[in-house]
Amino acid sequence: MRPKMVREISYVSIKSRSKPVIFVHSLVSNRFTRKYGVFSLILLTALGLLYYRRVLFQKYIHQTLPLYQRSVSLTFGNESWLQGEDTGERDHWLPIGEPKKRFKIYSAYFDPRLEVVESFPTPDGFLPFGSVRIFAILPFHVRKGDIFCNFRSDNTYVAQHQADWVEAVHEHWNIEFAASYVICKLAGNITKREARLPDEVALSYLSEPSMREATSFVRIKYPTTDRLLRSAPTRSLAVCVGPLHHDFAHALRVVEFFEYYQMNGAERFYVYNKSATPEVDTVLRHYQAAGLVQVLDWHFEGYKFESELRYEGIFVALNDCFYRATIAGGFKYTAIVDFDELLFPTSDNETLLEYLQTKDRYDVHSFNFQGVFFYDIYSPDFSKVPPWANNTYLYTQVRNVRTKNPLLHHNRSKYVLKGRNVLEAGNHFVWKAVRDTHEYAVPENEGLLMHYRDGSLGYDFENVVLDNRVRERFGDAIWRRVNAQCALIFPETTMCPLGEHYTRTASVR
Repeated sequence: MRPKMVREISYVSIKSRSKPVIFVHSLVSNRFTRKYGVFSLILLTALGLLYYRRVLFQKYIHQTLPLYQRSVSLTFGNESWLQGEDTGERDHWLPIGEPKKRFKIYSAYFDPRLEVVESFPTPDGFLPFGSVRIFAILPFHVRKGDIFCNFRSDNTYVAQHQADWVEAVHEHWNIEFAASYVICKLAGNITKREARLPDEVALSYLSEPSMREATSFVRIKYPTTDRLLRSAPTRSLAVCVGPLHHDFAHALRVVEFFEYYQMNGAERFYVYNKSATPEVDTVLRHYQAAGLVQVLDWHFEGYKFESELRYEGIFVALNDCFYRATIAGGFKYTAIVDFDELLFPTSDNETLLEYLQTKDRYDVHSFNFQGVFFYDIYSPDFSKVPPWANNTYLYTQVRNVRTKNPLLHHNRSKYVLKGRNVLEAGNHFVWKAVRDTHEYAVPENEGLLMHYRDGSLGYDFENVVLDNRVRERFGDAIWRRVNAQCALIFPETTMCPLGEHYTRTASVR
């Protein structure tokens, strides 16, 4: 037999490798590591970009924007529009394009707070120095990218900008139409020392042919003196009241409400009048002539409320109101209440304004009061009515039985906000505020919302307590003030009408 051939095997010596090379080779040679290593790199890159955006870039913005805002000179096309305080007489609802589409615009405000625009993109060579916030009614599912702000000055068309932000106020229930606000930044060329502010603004909507051209312009409201809100507010307390509707008839209640809040430091009231009786209109005109009340026209139709739009457009009214009070009125505090709601500080002989000033801090955006109810089913007490009083049914003086346990904060509560710290207001609490601010939840032993409700029942109405504190603190003074005002408003009778069905449920003993 032939012997088998033996195959010679040659060996090659392995070159020595450094430890880093061996480590990298072990990483890339492992399938699991290769797969998730790429993912890790992507994640690290994203985190790096986020860090740049949220920390380094924001630090640059926080340093740069205030310097630019202070250095640029803001001028107007029509300076005469800024003379005197805006009375709101020109404000009313306007259609955007074809009226049957039911897009509407109401008002617009200049907002110099840089927290609003710090994240909005701007072209190279430009920096924002403020924004314009427009209040409107828009479809909830509107194409936000198709909404544009159209600015003009001295009746001359200036520019069109795509909206930087379009949002429905939170309490919209996802129904067809929503109280909405549109924000468009105002930016200036960094090489120029002057920036021209627009006088008016309109909205256009590219998705609807009738809305592509700007038609309904509203005047932009600016601070009358301190344009950039650098100094402290010049006024203290304003009061916002939701829309009057369905022939609101309680003239005496309105007078008592105005007088109560005046005694508690209020300097201005804003009332949105959609539908009220002639008697209530007479009361509003009286206080308006005295410079105490601004009555805003709130007439608009075309919606089924609570199925197509929330409750008489109230969320436009509330947000328009606190911007009106803060920007145009120069107020520090704004109370959000209805005509049957009184905010009451429980400390002896302390007014609402004094309480707010005592508890206030730079990082507070609102003071939230828990609610208790003085229902109309509880028998009124007329034992303390002065013999000379012509108007005998004052809610604060004859109703002294209330629910014992206050509701939790944010459940039917009401509040006072600090306008410069707030971005969006709700019916019972603040929805959005500037960063690093918080709500002050008023404890029961410091203050309550006294809710004098007619024609509605609920919220633990069988568990009651006697509460005479409002009567004892304001009794004689409020009787005299209401009596005097009703004699001026209705000199023939010297009495303010209570209104039909001012109590709609039977009293119980």
